[in-house]
Amino acid sequence: MSLDDVFNITLVLTIVQMIPMLVMVWIGIIAAGGLLKKKHSNPVLLRQRCTDFGIIVCAHNEENAIGNLFQSIAALDYDQKKIHVFLLADRCTDDTVCVGKKYPFVTVFKRQDGENRGKGAVLHWGLGQILKTEAGKNADAFAVIDADNVLKADFLSKMDRKLREGNPIVQGNRLGGQPYRSIVTKWYTMYWACYTVFFSYAREKLGLSAFLTGTGFAVDADILRREGWNTGTITEDVEFSIYNILKGRRVAFCVDAVLYDEQPYQFRVMFNQIGRWCTGGYQVLRKYGKSLLSCKKSEARPIQKFDTLMLLLMGPCSWIVEILSVLNRTVMIFKLSLYFFVPFAFAGLLGMIGVYVGVLGTLRYNCISRRKIGIPAIVTFPVFMWVYMLCSIKTCFFPTRKWTKIEHKSINTEQT
Repeated sequence: MSLDDVFNITLVLTIVQMIPMLVMVWIGIIAAGGLLKKKHSNPVLLRQRCTDFGIIVCAHNEENAIGNLFQSIAALDYDQKKIHVFLLADRCTDDTVCVGKKYPFVTVFKRQDGENRGKGAVLHWGLGQILKTEAGKNADAFAVIDADNVLKADFLSKMDRKLREGNPIVQGNRLGGQPYRSIVTKWYTMYWACYTVFFSYAREKLGLSAFLTGTGFAVDADILRREGWNTGTITEDVEFSIYNILKGRRVAFCVDAVLYDEQPYQFRVMFNQIGRWCTGGYQVLRKYGKSLLSCKKSEARPIQKFDTLMLLLMGPCSWIVEILSVLNRTVMIFKLSLYFFVPFAFAGLLGMIGVYVGVLGTLRYNCISRRKIGIPAIVTFPVFMWVYMLCSIKTCFFPTRKWTKIEHKSINTEQT
């Protein structure tokens, strides 16, 4: 192979690599723009009356964890008369139902049949039951909280204000619970800290839409009364987000409304969960990709549709870029002088430095102890991102077919 042929191959690979790289550039621009933009001053409240919350908790055999959630709800600084919890006990064979019945503010609904395909199906069924009750009829908004969560004392107060500012859908600040249990939980803690700042908060400051992240969010009750919860993918949160974005509704993000979500602490469980996330992302992309690409007039702003599409494409584009980059570097190493490889190596080094600076900054912003996270977990954090990339490649061709339960141990309420 002549030198000209080698140059042509590397040139073609570089050009092809730049196409999916544009997605990553957009993500970076939004993150930087959001961080640089000043925080909005307090908007005017469109409703003076505080929100009556219906809190929906989906649970399958959560007796070990759910009591701490209910204790954190009882300890909220919000008017307890304006809170009612609906426990959707899905095929429970332990004492989850008994734990729920101990709390006077909890109404328990037991589900014994129906589709077994994750939280989306349970929410669809449960809403039908909840809206028949007096508390369900009177609710102004429904908050969806996972059974293994605990809420910071002012969680509902912060969510209430965001709702009364005119936001029909609000995502709270989901942070890792029991963050120092294992290296896996430490990786998850860093992941959610980065997601909070670079994805959700950046978009909130720019007036774009965040995505729901599965728990810790609230939806205006009138939306659910009219349209229900009708998701079909295994990432019901992302699907519900995009459905509403296409309806012209923005998912607001409340950085001050903090809840703690128990994270997997085993490698096997981490692989299963990330595989489910990636599979759901592909499902949603197939279902809504055409609508997001469409130039037809719709209720959604064009820039919002474009940004949403970029977020969905981020997963597959990241591994396509990486594969092309590896091929390009391989050709350079074996066929060209190492001098040609130096700029790519330097760019990679700058990228790694950027990752570590971002991680350390977001840990500090979210008041997470960098000392307790530890140098080994911080240094190896890129391993988590590579696992995410590998799962994205795998599920592109071999998708996860079913929802798998994650066993929870419980989060100590002292974390709040």
